[in-house]
Amino acid sequence: MNTLGEAATRAAKDILKRCDSCTICTKDCPLLKERGMPHDLARDALTGKLDPAIPFLCSLCGLCSAACPRKTDPSGLMALLRAEYAASGAYSLEPFAAYLENESRLLSRNHTFLASPPGARRGFLPGCGLSGSRPETAWKTYEMLDAAEPTAFLLACCSRPSRTAGLRAAADERARDLAGRIAALGLEEVLTPCPGCREMLRSVEPPFAVNTVYEALAPEADEREQDPDKESLDIAVQDSCVWRLDKPVHRAVRDLVWGSGHAVSEMNHAWYRTTCCGAGGRADLAGSPLPEFWRAQRLEEAEDRPIATTCTGCARSLGPRHPTVHVLDLYLGADPLHPPAFLEGRRAHAARLELKRAARRHFRKLLQGA
Repeated sequence: MNTLGEAATRAAKDILKRCDSCTICTKDCPLLKERGMPHDLARDALTGKLDPAIPFLCSLCGLCSAACPRKTDPSGLMALLRAEYAASGAYSLEPFAAYLENESRLLSRNHTFLASPPGARRGFLPGCGLSGSRPETAWKTYEMLDAAEPTAFLLACCSRPSRTAGLRAAADERARDLAGRIAALGLEEVLTPCPGCREMLRSVEPPFAVNTVYEALAPEADEREQDPDKESLDIAVQDSCVWRLDKPVHRAVRDLVWGSGHAVSEMNHAWYRTTCCGAGGRADLAGSPLPEFWRAQRLEEAEDRPIATTCTGCARSLGPRHPTVHVLDLYLGADPLHPPAFLEGRRAHAARLELKRAARRHFRKLLQGA
């Protein structure tokens, strides 16, 4: 008997209608190979026979949906089923407890700071990942943007972790609240380096544009003078799964790599065919063995090339085993063979608080000078 909500029911029925079990989506997805075709999973979800753990073993990377010739969206269904099973209690979110507790801390007033200089029409939202793991990079990126034109600084959490865990309603409510606070500053555009932040804010249809900082910086990349003594390396780009279909972002990211004095050398799975780094959907928290498969696949494809990525989750997943640098660090001059460390845990929280203090000092001085 179907006990799913309207959105999940509609998504499952659409897959039943369109999917002809062609197996194209299983080529790069070990979960579908092991657990069944999208048609089978959708049928079992509608009849109440699906193991509630399966959606939480999925990376939610979206490659299956991008590959489907019938335009089905198995990844979208998995995300909706996470919300269904979390809300009904069919799946306990206990494995995600620490993950969600960390988000709660980042949502607190201690970790939030929104300020806008006079005349600003745009703002920079660094995201929780970059602001904690690479606070110096977050601030230097803000300074580049602000030097070009007055830019607001938006230190806040978008609640993407809650949505990832299946708490969609709560996540969307908080994202709408954040969008409202940003709109109150009178901004027309928000720039972010974070795939999750862009997705969350766009999903609540804010009264301002939400774009990537890479697109904003890319026009300047080709004009940069290169150090003739600097060694140019081949860089493998780990594209974020979240914006796998967004060609302008992919192009902009590569422009920054070239603008850093290095060359892009594509992996087999790149652009819209990018695969998960191992951290997608936090399937690792649910006990899935597949994150190690995804991680090993990316490292095998990278071979001896350092990896550049826009996603701090990707950097944390791949970095301990392979030279992995954030694209913004690369653009700011970091050595891709010896990239700066990404802070984690308490050190990341302390760094984020220090970033907030630095931002407050900056704006206090600015406003006092005005």
